[in-house]
Amino acid sequence: MKYREEAAFEEIKRRGKRIKQRHEQRVRRILSASTAGLALVLLAVLSIFTGVGKAGGETLYGSFLMPAEAGSYVLTALIAFAFGVAITLSIKYYRNKEKGEGASEEQNAQEEEL
Repeated sequence: MKYREEAAFEEIKRRGKRIKQRHEQRVRRILSASTAGLALVLLAVLSIFTGVGKAGGETLYGSFLMPAEAGSYVLTALIAFAFGVAITLSIKYYRNKEKGEGASEEQNAQEEEL
């Protein structure tokens, strides 16, 4: 046998930790890329609804008293809120999942010691 039992267990724990770190990095990259993409989409939607490129005339885009203009602002705000909630819930789910796995490993180690 190449390792003693304790050394083999430590090697397994070290490799498992490295695998988890790589997975975390992958998830972090995916979340960062999706956040950047959603920000670009939000800017595109905002530019479409606010009429970027229209020439001339005075406008009151910030006024909620004009029903035609208020709809695009409300829609943009709802879309941004929905994306924010979705990202927040996915991060929370991922962290809770990690904590659950970490706790079970610690409990198993404590039970083996007893």
